[in-house]
Amino acid sequence: MQGYVKVSNVKTARISDMVYGHFIEHLGRCIYGGIYERGSPLSDQRGFRKDVLEAVKKIKCPILRWPGGNFASAYHWKDGIGPVEKRPKLLNYIWGGIETNEFGTDEFIEYCREAGAEPYLSVSLGTGTLDEALQWLEYCNLDTPTKYATLRKQSGHEKPYNVKYWGIGNEVYGPWQVGHCSASEYAEKLRQFAQFMKGIDPSIKIIAVGADDPEWDMTVLKHAGKVIDYISIHQYHGSEDHYETISSVYYIEERLKLLRSLIKHLKLDHVKIAFDEWNVWYQTIPEKEMAEQGIVTLEESYALKDALFAAGVFCVMHRMSDIVEIANVAQMVNALGIIKTNKTSLVLTPIYHVFDLFVNHTGRTRLDMKLACDTYSIKAKSFFEGRISFSLENVPYIDGSATYDERTKTVSLALVNYKDSTVKVTVDLSDFKTLSTQAVVHELTGPDAFSKNDFENPNIVRPSQKIIQLAGKVFDIELQRLSLTILEIKIE
Repeated sequence: MQGYVKVSNVKTARISDMVYGHFIEHLGRCIYGGIYERGSPLSDQRGFRKDVLEAVKKIKCPILRWPGGNFASAYHWKDGIGPVEKRPKLLNYIWGGIETNEFGTDEFIEYCREAGAEPYLSVSLGTGTLDEALQWLEYCNLDTPTKYATLRKQSGHEKPYNVKYWGIGNEVYGPWQVGHCSASEYAEKLRQFAQFMKGIDPSIKIIAVGADDPEWDMTVLKHAGKVIDYISIHQYHGSEDHYETISSVYYIEERLKLLRSLIKHLKLDHVKIAFDEWNVWYQTIPEKEMAEQGIVTLEESYALKDALFAAGVFCVMHRMSDIVEIANVAQMVNALGIIKTNKTSLVLTPIYHVFDLFVNHTGRTRLDMKLACDTYSIKAKSFFEGRISFSLENVPYIDGSATYDERTKTVSLALVNYKDSTVKVTVDLSDFKTLSTQAVVHELTGPDAFSKNDFENPNIVRPSQKIIQLAGKVFDIELQRLSLTILEIKIE
């Protein structure tokens, strides 16, 4: 098989840093034993795991969503402020176990500041109220002589946190959610929350719950579209079958395009998409975990095929950068985590390495790119217990994205070879006037599609780097089987 890629020197869109965002929830060992572990020799005086924080900083987390997820629907933020020893210990009846409330709003904001991330708070629409949301906003963002702003100052935080991103509810379209309601009921709650929250702080951005359901999303957009800034979509996929896993990338692209078409149909040009939960998830079943052990952990193990899925998702978001401005992989540590920890060390999964390569070795200006390669058709099932089914035609064996970094004057070409064999690709950069005669090449691959990193063998799948000489502006490159390859070429 052979492919052909032509990149033109035409800048088509700006890619938001926010598409490389993350998500943490009070679920299993995501927070406690993940990013936060008081008393551990690996933690600092604040309780933050230093090894995890270092890994998070390396991939430059731009935005971090918290406290959920499902957990947010029954969360009361006041339980997580004030002296840690006085905070109530409560049942986590969403995911099981005990919630100590040691990690609350102040700790979350401190973690975001340390990691360099914008905080993204999810407001409860289950057991929470409008008053509670407004008080949380006051606590975080106001510098007034009022009760909750003063409470923040008394807790040692004189300056407002200026939290910009606020999600109103989580997955309330689903019967598994505390606060489940109809689209029309949600739309009216959303309108009221957005109206009054923006009345207190007009600078904030409101993220609405989208359901990946045109009828639901249309109802919400029609009723509240003028007062929101983003509508969310969640996508989880994955299967034991390699091609079922990686083909779901193109199912995701179809769903994102459908949501974009609804927004455009209603002429809500200010509304963008927040793809604020996405990942591979098919091995752990929450109902089964709860029944067997009384707590949900969702500790999936990720393989090379899952990393290629993630690389494909980034290519899709690059193509749709006109409207997809925020994305949050779910989740950051342990629970569906792209980082795994135990008491003494951590493991970086193949998906983590995809973040590393895209964040640090691609640009933020999208270039026009044409790609030709062989395709296949598939009928697939994904998500746990095959809860999503789809059929696709003309699915490409390779995908990619071309970007430009203005700071370093570098063209980056990211190419994903989903096929279990090498592929020779002809790269045509003849539209560029001057190019370096060499390229830095980053590759991520492994022994097979199911190769994983674990605590005994943490480097089975990891990036490698080399320098190659280019035979002009049109050249051939061989993509390794089952690989992500990124070429960085300077414009001289």
